[in-house]
Formats: sequence, structure tokens, C-alpha cells
Amino acid sequence: MFDKITSYKPDIDKTFKMLDKTYQDAINHKGGNVTFRALPPSDYDFYSKFDLTKYNYETDLEKYAQDYCSLLKKAYELRKNVDDNMIPTVSPMLGIGDYSAFVTGEIDFRPDTSWSSPSLKSVEDWKKLPPIGTAKWYKKFLEIEEYLLQISAESGIPFMRGFFSPLDLAGTLRGDGIYYDFYDSPEELHELLNYCADATIMFAEDIYSLAEKYLGNTKYGMYFCKGMINMSEDIACMISGDLYREFALPHTQKVIDYFGVGHMHTHSRSMYLVKEVCSLKNVANLWLPTDPNAPRPIDHIDELVKDANGVCLAIDCDNFSEIENNIEKLKKGNFSITLAVKNIEEAIQYTDRFKKIL
Repeated sequence: MFDKITSYKPDIDKTFKMLDKTYQDAINHKGGNVTFRALPPSDYDFYSKFDLTKYNYETDLEKYAQDYCSLLKKAYELRKNVDDNMIPTVSPMLGIGDYSAFVTGEIDFRPDTSWSSPSLKSVEDWKKLPPIGTAKWYKKFLEIEEYLLQISAESGIPFMRGFFSPLDLAGTLRGDGIYYDFYDSPEELHELLNYCADATIMFAEDIYSLAEKYLGNTKYGMYFCKGMINMSEDIACMISGDLYREFALPHTQKVIDYFGVGHMHTHSRSMYLVKEVCSLKNVANLWLPTDPNAPRPIDHIDELVKDANGVCLAIDCDNFSEIENNIEKLKKGNFSITLAVKNIEEAIQYTDRFKKIL
């Protein structure tokens, strides 16, 4: 279905080389890399056309994969002349519910996302769960991902999969009760978080092994899997930096240490977490989107350069002048700047303008 990955960028080797340098410098706490991502509507509007509720997840897994990859292909074809830092990837899109159901529980699908319900009435109830790998959705996710890989592997497009951090997974399984557990049952909460770290490692290992089967002989297919883990720290936005260091950090670090390098995500509503997440060892990238009615990262570059300590921050801005006005500050750290544009023509235009100000 997909064409070769080289057909989707003006110079894919150059793009990967640029990312390699950025991430390596980030690990070594060395700044100086600023890259640009244009975001035309065609990069995301197809999600509104993709109704998760129309599939029977017992019988329609292959159809789901075919339909989804068809939309991805069209999006990548439209932006094939945009020479920004975007790398085409194939990643399952099932909504947030699939990030925890591999452990236990069911998924409540909605047209454009999915949800799961807390399953642990007590912080210690994880001990009653069936062994990791035996849940219905664990096996089903691997089946879905294998269909995606069968469709895309010949193209050499990288496979990507995101995961909850141990705290995010624990928070989803436990629900709001976790905010009491920090104070009422700290030792038991650490046990749950350690369980979530182990579960994530096992799940990711099985997914990566599957990807290796199909992409191991390709040049870039394993780029976002081999030696790397992508995790969110969203629940952490609701706790203090002190609590993050005590509870989240050691278990997130355990997962990163297992795979090698961490690519992380949190939100601008709690920018104090940038320092905490970037203090983890071997974090190369932190996606820090702007939340509504929250601080805008582009307005706090000096602070972010200091707090990130070289980790590449993926942030957004409202207009190109914000990049121009901050370019010298941005060069002191490592940044990927995303700008929403009206169409592909603007994407090409602003990408060319960005090259001129570097």
C-alpha cells in the first residue's frame, strides 16, 4: 500500500541525520539544534474521518488496519515536498483506552478516541490481576499491530508506539484514588508503580520484537523502537515536583534504563515538570504542547533552556514571527518548533523561510 519511505520526503537521509544529531547532542547536554515542523490540516484532519466505533474488534482488525493505513498514505503523499523535520511513521490509533487495557479491563470506543475505566479498588489489587500478557486486549493489540506492519513493512516506514509512564498507567488503573495513595499508602503505591514499570517493559518488548520481525532488515524501520521508549507523564501534571521525584521518577527511570533512551511527553500547564522530566538520565526529547489557558512554552525560552539541560523540547507557536524573534535564544538549547499552517503551500513556504534564519 505505502510507497518507499524515500518518496515521502525531499531527502529522508538528511532528515534522519538531523534528528540523530539533535538527539545525540541532547543526551550529551549540548545545545545548538533547532528544527521546524509545519502542521497543515492534512496531517491530522483525517482522524475526524476515521470512526473507531464502526469496527468490530473481534472480526474487523484487518479492515481497521487497511482503512487506517490508507488515510495515513494519503496524508504522507500530500506533504511529500515539505522538507521539514517530520518523519512518516506507522503507529496504531485506537484512542487512549488502549494504553491500559493491555493489563486489564475493557475499552469504551468513541468515534475519535477511546476510554477505559479504573479497575483497582485498592492500591494493592494489582496482585489479584491475571499475569501480564494474558489479557484479551494484550493479544488483540499485538494482532492489530501485526496487520499494520504487514501492510507497511515493505515501505521501510518506521513503526512507532507510545506508552503510559508507570505513573500514568497506575493512575488509569487506580483512578482518582491514586491521589490519596501518595499520602495514605506510599509503600504500596511504589509496589504498584513497580508493577506498572514491569508491565510496560514486557508489553513494549513484545511489540518491538514483532516490529523487528518485519522491519529488522530496513534502514529506518526500527528507528523509534530500537533502544528507545516513548512515554507520557500526564498524571504528573496533577502533582508537585516533590511528589514526582519521590514516586514517578524512579519507576520511569527503570523503564528508560531498560530500553536505553527516553522520549517523553507532558503538558505546559505544569511547566515546572520540565526540569523534573529532563533530570531523568538519557532523555533525548520532551514533547511539551501548549494547553488552553496555560503558559506558552514559546514565551519562556530562557527558563526552558535552563530546565531542559540540553533535552530537545518539542513545542509549538502561533506564528512564524515568534520563531524569528526567539531564534538566538532557541539555539542555546535543542528545540523542535511546530507551526500550524493553512495548507501544503504554506508548509513549504514557512519551511523555506525557517532555513534562511538558521
